[in-house]
Parts: sequence; structure tokens; C-alpha cells
Amino acid sequence: MSRRFNFTGRAKILKEDIKVIIEARGNTTICNVHLRLGAYQLKPDATVIVEAERGRVLRHRYKWGLAGQAFLPEGLGSEFDISAMGDLEDVRFRVLVVEPESCKLLAAAEGVEAYNKDDTQEPQRSLLPIVMRDLHGGIWELEDMDGTPTLVLDNKLGTKHELKSSPVLSAILPGVVRAILVYQALERQEEDADEDTGECASSTLWLQMGGNWAGCPCPATTDYRDVDEWAQKAVTGFCVEKKLRNRLSNFMSQED
Repeated sequence: MSRRFNFTGRAKILKEDIKVIIEARGNTTICNVHLRLGAYQLKPDATVIVEAERGRVLRHRYKWGLAGQAFLPEGLGSEFDISAMGDLEDVRFRVLVVEPESCKLLAAAEGVEAYNKDDTQEPQRSLLPIVMRDLHGGIWELEDMDGTPTLVLDNKLGTKHELKSSPVLSAILPGVVRAILVYQALERQEEDADEDTGECASSTLWLQMGGNWAGCPCPATTDYRDVDEWAQKAVTGFCVEKKLRNRLSNFMSQED
């Protein structure tokens, strides 16, 4: 399926109705995507597409089957060979339910993480995956802000390993963290803010950690100034926890 999808009016598939399990079989990597779609009032003949992706650079698309196959309470699984993805670090999955004729996107889930074969824990993922790319004079960008935010660094700054141990990362992380928190806080509040509790009803891991760093949950408002003020408090707490000021200060002392 090569046509672009119409994203208007899509339903959000809950992560609890999706299970992605990855296992090695000989020289191949197999992915089993188990879905439960009975609660979403979808057309049974709608096409289900699964995309394995790493940032914007690498993406492979697979036809899972028809939505009606996953209407039973126990759901249904379908397997794919994803060996073409290579290293599975920072690979995530999208599930798209599409009306075949119009390509209208009926439902979707993004940023889905995979589990190991033993189903005991998720594969370890960095809270902020880093990828290197030519940014044509830029220094950093963020992508996949609705799923697992990924930090893109210009590949002329050095290797990923060099940057992780350099003061460059310490200098840019506060701005990166602030941008992520503001974006996700505003997006979640527009969807389903909980005015009674004052908390983000569909809080992400980033917003939960932001609440810990700030000492209070993200405010239940779409007012940018209130959200930005909360995010700045969270960034200060983040810097203290990670001792970023000390790292930068020590580096400057060495330079003198």
C-alpha cells in the first residue's frame, strides 16, 4: 500500500490492546503483533497495517490482516520477519487501521514498544533515544514527540559515543527536556485534561518524570504560559538530579 493516509477523525488504539513480541529464530528476527480491536467500532473489512520504524530514516510496512480478525475478546496475532530493520535499538511500531478504498485512517497507535519472547519485561530503551543525521547546519531536532521522543543530533558534531560523554549534550539537554514537556503537556491536555484532579489524564512517562522534577503534576490547562512555567521548574529539577551544572562548570575550569 503506497498511497498516503488521510489522518482525519482517527480513533486512538490503547496500548493495552496491543502486544508486540520480538524473538530471534535462527538468522531471522520475528515480530508477532497481537491486537484486540473489538471495542473500537471499526469496519471488519478495514485493513490493518503495522509499521516498524526507527525515527524518520528507516521504516518497513507490513499488512497484518483485516480488523474483523481481531474482534474476539482474546484478539489475534500475526507474525512478520523484521530482519530488514537490522539493529533493533530504538525501533518502535505503529498500528494503522485503514479504510481500503479511501485510505482514511480509522484508528491508530504510535510509539508502541516491543516485548521479549519470555514476556517478562520490555526490552531496555533509552528514555531519550539519540540518532545521528546531517541537519544541514543545525545542531539538534526532536521527532516522534507523540510516542517516544527521539533526539536527532547533527552527525558532524562527532559520534554518538563521543557526544554522550561530552559537555555538548549537557548544554543542550535542558532545552530538549523543556521542549518535550511543553509539547506533551499541551497535547495531552487538549485530548483529555482532568480538571478535578489537576493531573494529565493520559500522562506519559515524560510527564510523570516532569512532575517528579517539578515537585507537582503538570497543570490541567492549555494555557502555554502555565505549562511553560511548570516545564521550567521541571527542567531545573532535572538539571539538579543529573548534576549538569557541575559537569559544565568542571569542563569550563579545565578549559581555563
